[in-house]
Amino acid sequence: MPPPTLTPADVRSVRFERGPGYDTDEVDAFLAQVAQALTGRARLTAEQVRAVVFTSRKHGYRPRDVDAFLERVRRQLSTGRVAGTRLRTGADLLGVRLPKASHGYDPGEVEAFLVRAAATLDGRAAMTASEVFHTRFTGTTGLRRGYRVAAVDALLDELEQELRSRGR
Repeated sequence: MPPPTLTPADVRSVRFERGPGYDTDEVDAFLAQVAQALTGRARLTAEQVRAVVFTSRKHGYRPRDVDAFLERVRRQLSTGRVAGTRLRTGADLLGVRLPKASHGYDPGEVEAFLVRAAATLDGRAAMTASEVFHTRFTGTTGLRRGYRVAAVDALLDELEQELRSRGR
């Protein structure tokens, strides 16, 4: 059975063992490119992943871990398409529980946006991946709690990836 499809959030959250190995800044910068490619925002080929070379450092990421992860990325990119996500229907999107925080995104704005996006996933509206990418929400402060920024941003990345996989 093949490993699960990597998402941009998976790439952003991957952690590698440290020790003698690859330059961490170079690896992190390349992984940022990979995350962009998985959403369909940037072009990165399987051959470019295979050919990437990192500088060796006394304190870096262990090569075996990085190489194994990049092999998964290479196999996924070799399909030549943006993979779909778990957000197949509007109900899937609206069913995601977003954590709240003292400083976060305005809940009313986020919820209104998600209702429009859910309609798109169900074929009742025409939101594009570009619109998702360029969406900005007002932040909350003080006593008014909002949705945790990192959680909303990860959900928007996944929504953008789903829309790109559908050619939107």
